[in-house]
Amino acid sequence: MSLPVETDRVVKLTYRILTEDGRVLEEKTPENPYEYLQGHNQIVGPVERAVEGKTAGFRCEVNVTPRDGYGDYKPDLVTELPVSHFPAGVELKVGMKFGTRTAEGQAMTIRILEIEGDVVTVDGNHPLAGLELIFEVRVLDVREASEGEIEAGRPGVSLSSSSGSGSLH
Repeated sequence: MSLPVETDRVVKLTYRILTEDGRVLEEKTPENPYEYLQGHNQIVGPVERAVEGKTAGFRCEVNVTPRDGYGDYKPDLVTELPVSHFPAGVELKVGMKFGTRTAEGQAMTIRILEIEGDVVTVDGNHPLAGLELIFEVRVLDVREASEGEIEAGRPGVSLSSSSGSGSLH
């Protein structure tokens, strides 16, 4: 008997993220599924709520607004920085991502949009910010999380481990 999706259980699923016009933005397949810890904000809220209580085999389509997903697109998060702000010796390329901190000390990821001479244009918005999205989801498996996974807040990780899976945030 399959376990239902509940807080502190590891959920393995496939998904496709589509725009309103049907363009596929991201996909996780049965060969490369997404695993997350239910109830730990590792997947957008509307998807997490849609699968709560469901079991392996459940399929659904979830509409996600910017407010409930990746936020509104904020033009003020696009800025120009001098090349000297980036690590020395790194060959900068459009699309590269770097971790940084806001003036308030919050962690954020910036993405390079353009490089012109000694000026780098970066975007601090999530790549999916401002988009109305459709998630096509299928639950593949649900299992109990280990105490170490719950403590670490990630599947496949304990606080003494340094490996882990990515996050859909």
